[in-house]
Formats: sequence, structure tokens, C-alpha cells
Amino acid sequence: MPDDDTLTAEADAPADETSAEATPPAAPPDGPLALEAAPDPVKEARRTRLILPILLPLGAAVTMAFFVLNLSRIFLAAGDTGAIVLGAAMIVAILGGATILSAAPRMRTSSLVMVVAIGFFVLASAGMVAAPRTVSHPSATGGGNGFVNPKGAAVATLQIQAFPALHFQATQFTVKAGIVDIQYVSEGGNHTLAFDDPRYANFLLMAPGGPTSMKVLLKPGSYVVFCTVPGHRQAGMQATITAQ
Repeated sequence: MPDDDTLTAEADAPADETSAEATPPAAPPDGPLALEAAPDPVKEARRTRLILPILLPLGAAVTMAFFVLNLSRIFLAAGDTGAIVLGAAMIVAILGGATILSAAPRMRTSSLVMVVAIGFFVLASAGMVAAPRTVSHPSATGGGNGFVNPKGAAVATLQIQAFPALHFQATQFTVKAGIVDIQYVSEGGNHTLAFDDPRYANFLLMAPGGPTSMKVLLKPGSYVVFCTVPGHRQAGMQATITAQ
């Protein structure tokens, strides 16, 4: 005669089998599985072989020009002692920043971009503040370091205009030889005018701020004039005056 445990097991077995049979199988997903679209090979080739090779060097050049221009303004405005202090502070800041970045290799890209953007903003602001101070204010009777106007009436007047796009209104000027009254006009921004000739080393005009007009004795020949503000001559603020 079977015991109670055997009867209980036999009674439970059909119930488990019925429960397993009652569970329906998982339904297959409706439609085909969605696959990610492959990148367009033409667009990818255009981006990697045409756009990036142009944009990357151009962006690097613009960044370097921005950095050098503003940094030079800051150093010139700081003077000799201030430039040394700023140089030491920049070295410490660069080393400290490199240490922080190496200690946090998992820094989010957004945080890194924000730090770089703040650095560029501070550098641009400091460069704009220092720009007017990069040019010494000459005296009203001279053109920088004691240049003395020649005595006598001017035989010609030459007006040179400086534009914010860093160029003069022309690259060639012709005047009559003799005493020439040079007038300097700024159409935007801080600009200077000097001769690239050691005989006129002390001649300097500045607009705005002055002096903006001065007489100079020009013998027959050609003379190169340019803006002494850092980066302006390289950008195109240079011209030739021909006296004849």
C-alpha cells in the first residue's frame, strides 16, 4: 500500500505538468529587427579627406594667432618686471593644469571644453585691456622719443588712414620731396605710425591719443612706414612713401 508521501507526489506531478503546458511560448517580435544605418561612404570620405584637413590647420593657425597676439599685448603692457612675473605665473599655471588633467583622466569632455573656453575668455579680455597700454604715449612736441619737427613750412601734406581690418588706405604714397606734414587718422582701433629707417627712429604718431600729425623732412627716395602695435605690421599695416 503506498504511503502518504507517494500519493502526494503523484498528485502534484500532473499539476506541475499542466502548469508548464499552460504557459504559452514567447511571441516572436513583430517585423524584422531594426539595424543601424551604415554611414554614407561618400560623406565620410568628404569629411575625413577634404573638410578636416582644411579646417584643422586653419583652426590651429587662428588659435595660435589669437594666443600670440593677446599674450604679446599683455607682456608689453606689463613692462620688464611685470613680464618676468607673468612668465613665471604662466609656467606655474601650465604645469599645475597639466598635473590636474593627468590626475583626472576621466574628466568629461564638456568640463574640459568649459575650462578651455574660460581660459580663452580670460586671455582675450586681458589682451583687450592691455592693448591701449602697449603703445607709449609720445609728447605733443615730438614723435615718441623726442623727435623734433623740422622748421619751415611744409611743401606737401600726406594723410594716412588706418583701418580696423589692419591696413592703410593704400600701400604706395607719393609726395614732393622736402618738409612733409604727415597726418595720421584711425578709422577704428589703436594704431601707430613709424618709419622703418634709423634716421627717423624717434618719429612716432599714434591714433587716437596723439600726436596724430607731425612734419618730417623727406629727401628724394623711398621710405617704409608701418604700425608698431604687435601683429599689425605682419597683418598688412605697412606702406611705402616715395618722395620725388
